[in-house]
Amino acid sequence: MTVFAIVSDIHANLEAFERVLEDIATKDIQDIFCLGDIIGYGPNPRECLELAQKYCRFSMIGNHEEAVMMIAEDFNDRARQAVEWTRNQLNDKTVPREQRREYWNYLDKLQKMEMLEKGRFLFVHGSPRVPTKEYIMPRDVQDAGKMRAIFEMVPQVCFVGHSHVPGVYTEQDLRYIHPRQMKESKFEFPSESKIIINAGSVGQPRDQDPRACYITFTEEWVQFHRVFYNVSAVVEKIQNSGGLPQYLADRLREGK
Repeated sequence: MTVFAIVSDIHANLEAFERVLEDIATKDIQDIFCLGDIIGYGPNPRECLELAQKYCRFSMIGNHEEAVMMIAEDFNDRARQAVEWTRNQLNDKTVPREQRREYWNYLDKLQKMEMLEKGRFLFVHGSPRVPTKEYIMPRDVQDAGKMRAIFEMVPQVCFVGHSHVPGVYTEQDLRYIHPRQMKESKFEFPSESKIIINAGSVGQPRDQDPRACYITFTEEWVQFHRVFYNVSAVVEKIQNSGGLPQYLADRLREGK
Protein backbone atom coordinates (compact mmCIF):
# COMPACT_ATOMS: atom_id res chain seq x y z
CA MET A 1 0.00 0.00 0.00
CA THR A 2 1.39 3.41 -1.02
CA VAL A 3 1.39 5.97 1.78
CA PHE A 4 1.89 9.70 1.33
CA ALA A 5 2.38 12.54 3.82
CA ILE A 6 1.04 16.09 3.76
CA VAL A 7 2.43 19.05 5.67
CA SER A 8 0.87 22.49 5.76
CA ASP A 9 1.25 25.91 7.34
CA ILE A 10 4.83 25.46 8.49
CA HIS A 11 5.13 29.20 9.02
CA ALA A 12 8.91 29.34 9.27
CA ASN A 13 8.90 27.17 12.39
CA LEU A 14 12.10 25.21 11.82
CA GLU A 15 12.00 23.20 15.05
CA ALA A 16 8.48 21.94 14.31
CA PHE A 17 9.24 21.20 10.65
CA GLU A 18 12.40 19.26 11.47
CA ARG A 19 10.60 17.14 14.07
CA VAL A 20 7.77 16.38 11.64
CA LEU A 21 10.25 15.36 8.94
CA GLU A 22 11.98 13.12 11.48
CA ASP A 23 8.64 11.51 12.36
CA ILE A 24 7.77 11.02 8.69
CA ALA A 25 11.16 9.35 8.17
CA THR A 26 10.14 6.62 10.65
CA LYS A 27 7.26 5.62 8.36
CA ASP A 28 7.22 4.07 4.89
CA ILE A 29 6.25 7.25 3.04
CA GLN A 30 6.60 7.52 -0.74
CA ASP A 31 6.20 11.29 -1.13
CA ILE A 32 5.60 14.42 0.93
CA PHE A 33 3.30 17.20 -0.29
CA CYS A 34 2.98 20.70 1.15
CA LEU A 35 -0.18 22.82 1.15
CA GLY A 36 1.57 26.16 1.47
CA ASP A 37 2.41 28.88 3.98
CA ILE A 38 5.92 27.56 4.38
CA ILE A 39 6.89 31.06 5.49
CA GLY A 40 5.33 33.85 7.56
CA TYR A 41 5.00 34.37 11.34
CA GLY A 42 8.03 32.26 12.33
CA PRO A 43 11.75 33.03 12.70
CA ASN A 44 13.33 30.70 10.09
CA PRO A 45 11.84 31.36 6.63
CA ARG A 46 15.00 30.63 4.66
CA GLU A 47 15.71 27.32 6.37
CA CYS A 48 12.11 26.15 6.01
CA LEU A 49 12.04 27.01 2.31
CA GLU A 50 15.22 24.97 1.86
CA LEU A 51 13.72 21.95 3.63
CA ALA A 52 10.46 22.17 1.66
CA GLN A 53 12.37 22.36 -1.58
CA LYS A 54 14.48 19.35 -0.58
CA TYR A 55 11.81 17.04 0.83
CA CYS A 56 8.43 17.98 -0.68
CA ARG A 57 7.45 16.69 -4.10
CA PHE A 58 5.42 19.87 -4.57
CA SER A 59 4.02 22.74 -2.55
CA MET A 60 0.98 24.95 -3.02
CA ILE A 61 1.22 28.70 -2.77
CA GLY A 62 -0.27 30.07 0.44
CA ASN A 63 -1.50 33.54 1.30
CA HIS A 64 1.77 34.29 3.12
CA GLU A 65 3.86 33.43 0.08
CA GLU A 66 1.58 35.68 -1.98
CA ALA A 67 1.90 38.48 0.57
CA VAL A 68 5.69 38.29 0.67
CA MET A 69 5.93 38.30 -3.13
CA MET A 70 3.28 40.97 -3.72
CA ILE A 71 1.30 42.85 -1.08
CA ALA A 72 -0.18 41.86 2.29
CA GLU A 73 -3.85 42.36 1.46
CA ASP A 74 -6.40 41.64 4.21
CA PHE A 75 -3.64 41.11 6.78
CA ASN A 76 -3.87 42.58 10.27
CA ASP A 77 -1.05 44.78 11.58
CA ARG A 78 0.81 41.94 13.32
CA ALA A 79 0.63 39.66 10.29
CA ARG A 80 1.72 42.51 8.01
CA GLN A 81 4.68 43.20 10.31
CA ALA A 82 5.68 39.54 10.05
CA VAL A 83 5.40 39.67 6.25
CA GLU A 84 7.76 42.65 6.08
CA TRP A 85 10.23 40.96 8.43
CA THR A 86 10.10 37.75 6.35
CA ARG A 87 10.68 39.64 3.10
CA ASN A 88 13.72 41.29 4.65
CA GLN A 89 15.08 37.89 5.68
CA LEU A 90 14.79 36.57 2.14
CA ASN A 91 16.54 39.70 0.85
CA ASP A 92 19.27 39.70 3.50
CA LYS A 93 22.44 40.91 1.79
CA THR A 94 24.60 38.71 4.03
CA VAL A 95 23.14 35.70 2.19
CA PRO A 96 24.82 34.94 -1.17
CA ARG A 97 22.98 36.45 -4.13
CA GLU A 98 22.47 33.11 -5.87
CA GLN A 99 20.87 31.66 -2.76
CA ARG A 100 18.55 34.64 -2.41
CA ARG A 101 17.57 34.27 -6.05
CA GLU A 102 16.80 30.61 -5.47
CA TYR A 103 14.36 31.44 -2.67
CA TRP A 104 12.41 33.83 -4.90
CA ASN A 105 12.49 31.48 -7.89
CA TYR A 106 11.09 28.68 -5.76
CA LEU A 107 8.29 30.91 -4.47
CA ASP A 108 7.50 32.08 -7.98
CA LYS A 109 6.98 28.50 -9.20
CA LEU A 110 4.46 27.48 -6.51
CA GLN A 111 1.08 26.46 -7.92
CA LYS A 112 -2.43 27.23 -6.69
CA MET A 113 -3.76 23.70 -7.30
CA GLU A 114 -2.43 20.22 -7.93
CA MET A 115 -4.22 16.94 -8.62
CA LEU A 116 -3.25 13.28 -8.21
CA GLU A 117 -4.68 9.84 -8.89
CA LYS A 118 -6.30 10.83 -12.20
CA GLY A 119 -8.00 13.81 -10.60
CA ARG A 120 -9.36 12.02 -7.54
CA PHE A 121 -7.25 14.01 -5.06
CA LEU A 122 -7.15 17.80 -5.14
CA PHE A 123 -4.53 19.83 -3.24
CA VAL A 124 -4.99 23.53 -2.44
CA HIS A 125 -4.02 25.91 0.35
CA GLY A 126 -7.36 27.49 1.30
CA SER A 127 -10.27 26.14 -0.72
CA PRO A 128 -10.85 25.11 -4.35
CA ARG A 129 -13.12 28.13 -4.74
CA VAL A 130 -10.57 30.76 -3.65
CA PRO A 131 -7.24 28.88 -3.47
CA THR A 132 -5.16 31.17 -1.25
CA LYS A 133 -7.76 33.26 0.56
CA GLU A 134 -10.87 31.33 1.58
CA TYR A 135 -11.01 29.65 4.98
CA ILE A 136 -12.94 26.46 5.62
CA MET A 137 -13.71 26.45 9.35
CA PRO A 138 -15.61 24.00 11.58
CA ARG A 139 -18.44 26.53 11.97
CA ASP A 140 -18.94 26.51 8.19
CA VAL A 141 -20.89 23.26 8.37
CA GLN A 142 -23.75 25.51 9.51
CA ASP A 143 -23.50 27.37 6.18
CA ALA A 144 -24.93 24.82 3.74
CA GLY A 145 -24.71 27.22 0.80
CA LYS A 146 -21.00 27.87 1.23
CA MET A 147 -20.13 24.21 1.77
CA ARG A 148 -22.20 22.95 -1.17
CA ALA A 149 -20.58 25.50 -3.47
CA ILE A 150 -17.13 24.37 -2.35
CA PHE A 151 -17.96 20.66 -2.58
CA GLU A 152 -19.12 21.18 -6.18
CA MET A 153 -15.46 21.90 -6.99
CA VAL A 154 -14.12 18.82 -5.16
CA PRO A 155 -13.45 15.74 -7.33
CA GLN A 156 -13.65 13.24 -4.47
CA VAL A 157 -11.06 14.17 -1.84
CA CYS A 158 -9.70 17.68 -1.32
CA PHE A 159 -6.76 18.46 0.98
CA VAL A 160 -6.60 21.98 2.42
CA GLY A 161 -4.78 23.95 5.12
CA HIS A 162 -5.00 27.70 5.88
CA SER A 163 -7.24 27.54 8.99
CA HIS A 164 -4.65 25.57 11.03
CA VAL A 165 -7.52 23.46 12.42
CA PRO A 166 -7.26 19.77 11.45
CA GLY A 167 -10.21 17.59 10.63
CA VAL A 168 -12.55 16.14 8.03
CA TYR A 169 -15.58 17.79 6.40
CA THR A 170 -18.17 15.47 4.89
CA GLU A 171 -20.49 16.34 2.01
CA GLN A 172 -23.19 13.79 2.70
CA ASP A 173 -24.30 15.10 6.09
CA LEU A 174 -22.27 18.35 6.26
CA ARG A 175 -20.28 17.40 9.34
CA TYR A 176 -16.93 18.46 10.72
CA ILE A 177 -14.98 15.74 12.53
CA HIS A 178 -11.92 16.60 14.63
CA PRO A 179 -9.20 13.91 14.83
CA ARG A 180 -9.96 13.52 18.55
CA GLN A 181 -13.35 12.12 17.52
CA MET A 182 -11.74 9.44 15.32
CA LYS A 183 -10.40 6.07 16.43
CA GLU A 184 -6.59 6.40 16.41
CA SER A 185 -7.09 9.75 14.58
CA LYS A 186 -7.84 7.77 11.42
CA PHE A 187 -10.68 8.29 8.93
CA GLU A 188 -11.64 5.90 6.14
CA PHE A 189 -12.76 7.49 2.90
CA PRO A 190 -16.45 6.94 2.10
CA SER A 191 -17.06 5.09 -1.16
CA GLU A 192 -19.44 7.64 -2.69
CA SER A 193 -19.52 10.90 -0.73
CA LYS A 194 -16.95 13.69 -1.17
CA ILE A 195 -14.77 14.88 1.70
CA ILE A 196 -12.50 17.82 2.49
CA ILE A 197 -9.52 17.16 4.76
CA ASN A 198 -7.71 19.93 6.63
CA ALA A 199 -4.15 18.85 7.36
CA GLY A 200 -3.77 21.19 10.33
CA SER A 201 -0.57 23.14 10.88
CA VAL A 202 3.02 22.08 11.39
CA GLY A 203 4.22 25.41 12.71
CA GLN A 204 1.27 27.21 14.30
CA PRO A 205 -1.57 24.88 15.43
CA ARG A 206 -4.85 26.57 16.38
CA ASP A 207 -6.90 23.77 17.93
CA GLN A 208 -5.64 24.22 21.50
CA ASP A 209 -2.97 21.57 20.95
CA PRO A 210 0.52 23.09 20.59
CA ARG A 211 2.02 19.95 19.02
CA ALA A 212 2.88 20.05 15.33
CA CYS A 213 0.28 18.40 13.09
CA TYR A 214 0.57 16.58 9.77
CA ILE A 215 -1.28 13.79 7.97
CA THR A 216 -0.58 10.56 6.11
CA PHE A 217 -2.98 9.08 3.57
CA THR A 218 -3.55 6.27 1.10
CA GLU A 219 -6.30 5.65 -1.46
CA GLU A 220 -8.46 4.39 1.40
CA TRP A 221 -7.80 6.47 4.54
CA VAL A 222 -6.22 9.51 6.15
CA GLN A 223 -4.51 9.61 9.56
CA PHE A 224 -3.63 12.66 11.66
CA HIS A 225 -0.36 12.79 13.58
CA ARG A 226 0.79 15.10 16.40
CA VAL A 227 4.45 15.65 17.21
CA PHE A 228 6.08 17.35 20.18
CA TYR A 229 8.79 19.88 19.41
CA ASN A 230 10.83 22.47 21.31
CA VAL A 231 8.29 25.30 21.50
CA SER A 232 10.46 27.28 23.93
CA ALA A 233 13.31 27.44 21.41
CA VAL A 234 11.03 28.96 18.78
CA VAL A 235 9.53 31.39 21.28
CA GLU A 236 13.01 32.60 22.17
CA LYS A 237 13.92 33.07 18.50
CA ILE A 238 10.80 35.15 17.89
CA GLN A 239 11.54 37.28 20.94
CA ASN A 240 15.10 37.89 19.71
CA SER A 241 14.16 38.43 16.06
CA GLY A 242 14.12 42.20 16.24
CA GLY A 243 10.89 42.46 14.28
CA LEU A 244 8.37 39.68 14.93
CA PRO A 245 5.52 40.51 17.35
CA GLN A 246 5.52 38.90 20.83
CA TYR A 247 1.98 37.69 20.13
CA LEU A 248 3.34 35.18 17.62
CA ALA A 249 5.45 33.61 20.35
CA ASP A 250 2.64 33.53 22.92
CA ARG A 251 0.18 31.73 20.66
CA LEU A 252 2.61 28.84 20.02
CA ARG A 253 2.49 27.90 23.70
CA GLU A 254 -1.29 27.87 23.70
CA GLY A 255 -1.91 26.26 20.32
CA LYS A 256 -4.29 28.94 19.15
